[in-house]
Order: sequence, then structure tokens, then C-alpha cells
Amino acid sequence: MTLLDIENLRVTFPVDGGPDVRAVDGVDLSVETGEIHGLVGESGSGKSVTARSIMRLLDGARVESDRFEYRGEDLYAKSEAEMRSIRGDDVGMVFQDSLSALNPVMTVGEQIAEVVRHHGDVDESAGLLSELRRKYVTGTSEDAPSWRRAVDLLETVGIPDPASVATTYPHQLSGGQRQRVMIAQALGGDPSLIVADEPTTALDVTVEAGILDELRRLCDEFGVSILLITHDLGVVAETCDSVTVMYSGSVMERGSTEQLFENPAHPYTEGLLRSVPEGGAVDGELTTIPGSAPDPTARPAGCPFRDRCPAAFEACSDPLPEHAVDEGHVARCHLYTEGDDPGEVTWDGATDVDGAATGVAGAADDPGTASPTEVTDG
Repeated sequence: MTLLDIENLRVTFPVDGGPDVRAVDGVDLSVETGEIHGLVGESGSGKSVTARSIMRLLDGARVESDRFEYRGEDLYAKSEAEMRSIRGDDVGMVFQDSLSALNPVMTVGEQIAEVVRHHGDVDESAGLLSELRRKYVTGTSEDAPSWRRAVDLLETVGIPDPASVATTYPHQLSGGQRQRVMIAQALGGDPSLIVADEPTTALDVTVEAGILDELRRLCDEFGVSILLITHDLGVVAETCDSVTVMYSGSVMERGSTEQLFENPAHPYTEGLLRSVPEGGAVDGELTTIPGSAPDPTARPAGCPFRDRCPAAFEACSDPLPEHAVDEGHVARCHLYTEGDDPGEVTWDGATDVDGAATGVAGAADDPGTASPTEVTDG
């Protein structure tokens, strides 16, 4: 069952004295019940803007779409009061920087208990005066249902001695513990969907592995769906069931994790995979994608990746088509307009996992294809 269904999402930021910035342009995204869906791409690709559009946390932006549904209901037809209920009740969010996201002058137990009172099923007053009294005078009683639930949630996300940790402040915890607190807070209203915006950024690999294991366990044991935003393909391979690859505000490819890793259909996806150290090093150097992402105010016409693509040709200046590579596997690339077999794209210096020189799915059979060092402007 599809939990979140977004079609042709466009997000534009007005700029005083300059051209408007289209941060997200034509994104399709769907998250199924009980799955972890990875949203991957380099910095500036529009991942976090897409995530915040789900929570309706984009002040000043113009958000447009052909469909933006959660459980079959249009999120952008909801009033702000209705959205305040949805945030936390149905959709929780884990922000990237836990130290900034958590209140420094409230204990972590108090912050989780507050979410439970507002979005969970406990019989406690959550009015303004009651919350102010707890925050500045009495605190939440350790016998209160919301506090006991907060301690239970800390235990759920794998924090040792949760009753003691609940009484601490964010600065007293490690980065990994704070991220677990953020996950516990997101679970406070028993949501069906958690949006996790790079939740393991700046954590060491062992702590990262523990956080990812917790997310996977939440999905498997409690049926929570997770939209995991990351730039780390290793995280995607270990954690996600399906993936959407973004570049410069647009979707390049989407499919199951197995499909994208075993049969990458877009040159950009292949370039990302070849940049991973395990399989991409050549004589001590990593394979890289030449150039940099375009300025969002000056994207090239057609495919935004065309100025960096080793297979670019004249048609790449036209609007992107969508090609069904396999069931559930879609690539947006002009290479497939030439036929079912796009031939071969060669990344300069690329090797396969055995160290042999190789190409990738691409367009050697297309007479209009440029060489890797000759990217045409169309």
C-alpha cells in the first residue's frame, strides 16, 4: 500500500532583486507501507527541500504538485491546524543536527514527554498554561504516563539506563545518543512515517551502524515507514528497500535498491556508484564525476546533468523523458529514446569491481553520442 504519493513536485523560492530559484523541479516520489525509501544525491540536489515540503515547513516557498497525498489525502489541502496534528501524529521527522533541533534548557525526557502529551494517547493536559508550568516550575512527574512513555521510547531506541538519561540535557549526551533521542521524539505520537534527514551525519561509523540498525528494526518490528535522506550510498545499500536518485532538483532514477545497484540505468547513478572507494579506486585515485552541479538559477535546458555526462548528445537539451527499465525501475534519460538497448557509456578511468576497465549502460550505439571529453551543448 502506498503511504506517501507525490507527483511532479515543484518548489520555488522567490528572491528579492533576482530570479526565483526552482530548488525542486518535477519530483515523483512514493513510499510504501513498512519500507525504508532512500532519497539520495549530492549536496544541493533538493533532498532536504523535498523532505521539508512533506512536513510543510518551507516558509516563503511556492510549492506546487500534480499530486501530494498522504494516505490518499491531499496534504496541501489541509489547514495549518490540521497539519499541526499530522506532524507528530502521523508523520515524524528526525533532523540532521540534533544539537540544534533539541531544546538546550529542557531535559530530553521532558522534550519527548511533551510530544507524547500532544500527539500520543495519554490522559494529561497539554494546554499552554500546563506546559509552561511543567517547563518552568514543576517539570513532568516521573509517575506521569507521558514521562513513563518517554522512558519506554528511550529504551526502544536502544539507550542504556533510559530512566537516568531522560533526566539529562542534550549537551550532556554524545552525538549518537542525541540522534537516538531525536528518533524517540519522532516516535512519540506513534507515526506511520518518519522522515529522517541525514540522521547519521558527523557520527563515527560504529555509531552510524547502530542508528541504522535501530531504523531498520523500527521498520521491521513496528511497521513504521521511513524516508531516509542521505548522500551515502553505503547507507542506502545496507538499509533501504527502494531508492530515488536526485540531481539538481530533479529525479534521475528510481527503483528497488537491488535494481539500482545491480543495473544502474542513468549515467549519473553509475557515476555515483563508481565514486564509492570499494570499487572505484584506480591506481590510488577515486573515479570522480568531472565538473560540478549547475547553479539552480542557471540550469541547462533539458537534462540538468548533460554538461557533466560522458554520453551527452543533442537530444539532451530537450525535456527529460521517462523510461521504464524494468518493473518498478525508471530512468529519466534521453539515451533510451534511441531504442531499448542504449549501448555503452564509458567513464574515463572507470573500473569494475575486479579492476578491469569497463563501461556502463549508455549510448555507444547512438551515432549522436559525444565522447567522454566532448560534451555537446546540443
